[in-house]
Parts: sequence; C-alpha cells; structure tokens
Amino acid sequence: MGSSHGMDARAVHFVGSFPAESTSIAMRAMLDRAGPRLRTLPTGETRRYEFYIQPILADLVSQGVLEVKRLGGWRSSRDRTIHRVPRGAELTGAMMDLGYLRETEEALPIFERLRRERELPDLALQIGMPTDFTLSFIAMGVSGARTYRKAFAEATAHEMTAIRDVAGDDVVLQLEATAELILMAKTQPFHRLVDAAFGLGKGIATLASSAPAGTRVGVHLCLGSLRNKARATLRDARPLVDLANSIVRQWPPGRTLEYLHGPFAAGDMPPSTNADFYAPLEELALGEGTDFYAGLVHDSPTEAQQLQTLRLLEEALGRSVDGVASACGLGRRPRPVADVLMARADALAAAVSSDE
Repeated sequence: MGSSHGMDARAVHFVGSFPAESTSIAMRAMLDRAGPRLRTLPTGETRRYEFYIQPILADLVSQGVLEVKRLGGWRSSRDRTIHRVPRGAELTGAMMDLGYLRETEEALPIFERLRRERELPDLALQIGMPTDFTLSFIAMGVSGARTYRKAFAEATAHEMTAIRDVAGDDVVLQLEATAELILMAKTQPFHRLVDAAFGLGKGIATLASSAPAGTRVGVHLCLGSLRNKARATLRDARPLVDLANSIVRQWPPGRTLEYLHGPFAAGDMPPSTNADFYAPLEELALGEGTDFYAGLVHDSPTEAQQLQTLRLLEEALGRSVDGVASACGLGRRPRPVADVLMARADALAAAVSSDE
C-alpha cells in the first residue's frame, strides 16, 4: 500500500466547509494555518457550509425540478425535508444545476492568486460534491434514491466535466460518500452484503468513471455532522476499511484516486482510544499513489491524547498516515473551534512519525 509522497511529513487535509463570510476569507484562513502542509485547498463552501446538502436541494426546488413532499426542520438528518419530482414531470440530469461549477468559477481566480502569493505551485483547488447516492438519498429517501439516482449521477457527471474544462489539472474533485458509510456502519457485521446489494463502492467508482479521463479525484467517507452530530458511529474501523477496499477494487482506469479520507471521530464523539478499534486498518489496501487521510482530529481530547490515538492508528495501519484531518468539514463549528481544530491538525501532522 503505497503513497506518492513516500516518507514526507504528513499532510493536513481540510474536508471542505469552513465558517467564514466569503470564499476568500475561508481560503486565506486555511492557508494561514496549514498552507505548506496542504495538498488541496477547499473553497470553504461558504454558501452551504452549515447545512451541506440542504442549500443544493433548495436550489433544485427554486429551479422547479424538485418540490417539497414533507417539510422538515433540519434539526437532525431524520428531521430533514423530503422532496419529490413534481407530478407529471420527468427528472433528468440535464435539468439540474447542482452549483459546483458556479462555486469553482468563483473560487478559481482567488485560488490562483493565493497559490501565487504563497508560492505553493503544487497546490490544487478542491471541490467537494456528494455522490449521486448520497444526494438522492438525502433528497428523496430510499425509494426516491432507487428511482432517481441515475438523474443525480448524470447531473454530477455534467458538473465534473464542466469543472474539468475550466480548471484542468488544477482541481481535485472530492466525492463525498455519506449515505454509503452510514449504511455500512448501521448494518455491521452484515455491511459487506449491503455494499453488494446497493452497489455502494461500485457506485462511487462508477461516478468517478463519468468524469473526463485524467481527472484527479479524492474520496471522503463520512458519517454526517449536521449540528455536530453524526448519523451513525462505527463499532470499529471494519466498515470503513471494507468500503474503501470496495471502491479501490472497482476504481476506473484513467482517473487518479489521489486520496481516501476516512472518519474516526463522529460529530461530537472523539475517536476511540482502544487499539482494537483500529485493528482492521491492517487490511486497508489502497493502490500505489493513493494517500490515506485519517479523520481523527477532534477538539475534546488534549493534543497529547490525540497524538497517542494517532500512534494507535498508525500501528494498526503499519505505517504513517499520509495526512491528518477532522472527521468532517469545519463549517458546522463556530470559528474559534475551527481555529483550534486547524491548529491541532497542523500539530499532529508535524509530530515525528511512529515508524521513524
């Protein structure tokens, strides 16, 4: 299981969202804290950082392609608004504007200026997008996801192609698999059967295959973090490892899987301090050139405790992780907490590797 960065120091990875008033403020804040350690720089998703998918769905309602079936308060993912296709209408990918291209076009000149100013020529712009399964599942529930997932996949593919056209090799598209990992976590120990039945790993790989050849892709596995509460918790790292391996086994040729990010904390719950939790990482089988980012950074343990947890994780993995991160985006946290988490990530990335 290799990495393109060999024995380099660990990277810092920011999942995407950031609590700031503008893209420029968000990107500068992330660069100020961890610039030299970042391989990709998110936009901060400042138009949608607090509620992740909700603003995308609100846009689709205003575009007339979806309508509200049952209004929710979004206090939790159970309490979310469920949508449907208007009566007599057909839903196709061509009808939907998911907003990722607009986010890219706004961020690209800011990104290029900052990359020049900071003298970080290898830095890439990171654009996060939920998978078609996650988007359709959150929008419409299980039955809606079954019926309309293909349309969401087409819409996502259209955006990926358009983004690649404007940003080329300067962009990494981060596919965000929330519903997939939650299903795996909730069905352990039968999660492999669920992966096969729903085609979870296969669906993520298929979505990547619909991006233009040469596209750089990352995958973020997620347990959700609405109002800093996860939708599920892992008993141990087994479902995460099995889903990651399923994705890698079915990954399409011609698209670079730059990294895989997995969560080890769950919203307000810090990562486990039990070595057995991490033991399945021994079987993680990422290909040569795919980095593994460990989402263990959390604000409740001390830095010394977090370092101990990182050592446990790396011992199970059998090598240093390629990067450290929080379990999810920072946008659901107040700015002072986001600052603490960025500093913590930077400190853990800088710590001497356990295998040196």
